[in-house]
Amino acid sequence: MKLCLALVFVSGLALSLAASRSKRAAYELPDGAELLVGAIRTSFVCSNEGYYADIENNCQIFHVCHTSVNPDGTSEMLQWSFLCGNQTIFNQFSFTCTSPEDAVPCGSASDFFYLNGNLRAGPNVFFHNEQDVARAAAVTPGRAAQPVYVPPAGGARPPQRPFRDKELFD
Repeated sequence: MKLCLALVFVSGLALSLAASRSKRAAYELPDGAELLVGAIRTSFVCSNEGYYADIENNCQIFHVCHTSVNPDGTSEMLQWSFLCGNQTIFNQFSFTCTSPEDAVPCGSASDFFYLNGNLRAGPNVFFHNEQDVARAAAVTPGRAAQPVYVPPAGGARPPQRPFRDKELFD
């Protein structure tokens, strides 16, 4: 009897450990992340759904926030943290890790958190509008002088030129 109870206890413990490992938690970053980022500050907490640059960690870390509804009807905000590759930062304007000179400055990232609201805008809506692009160009060094693409009336996308392999070798 004691053996059966011990087996049940050990099985339950193993299952709970496996469940906790399968659910990625905030700030579970790869080993050695401190070598790239330095001392990691863990104060970011999700308040809304979306993708967020971690300004306290120089935008080298970003967070994905998602609301999960439990079977009992309660909801909880889940947070996953990711490290951008070496010498890249999270660009809050494009939701990608990119070189710092191609990104909005990390100090301005919070000015673009509102773009997370565009994630569910629908398939026929541009992710950025003219004002968003102009706002990013104004704060991104070297971008203000570049021409800004303005979509034609009616939302049509520009024609795409077919890609040919031979262009790579010409």
